[in-house]
Amino acid sequence: MPAWARIDPETRSVIVEWPDGLQRAFSWSRLRAACPCALCRVEAQRAQEDPLFLRPAPDDTLVGLEPVGNYAVRFFWGDGHSAGIYTWRYLRELEEG
Repeated sequence: MPAWARIDPETRSVIVEWPDGLQRAFSWSRLRAACPCALCRVEAQRAQEDPLFLRPAPDDTLVGLEPVGNYAVRFFWGDGHSAGIYTWRYLRELEEG
């Protein structure tokens, strides 16, 4: 499911278009909150299980993106985080959910 993405700094969003013509805008904060990397998933799970766990507030300023093969995109955040690889399928699921 190859797609393409571009940054829209004016609206602080990423525009994604899939081959079937579906186009959606994702806010930077939504994408940062949905980071699929292992560290972010563990922190999110821990925050759900322990109400006293203080999850560090991530920087949701998007400074860049790059394709990962034909199957995903990697985002580069203002705090240096870039471990999450967002597959086109994962982004489509975020769009639907």
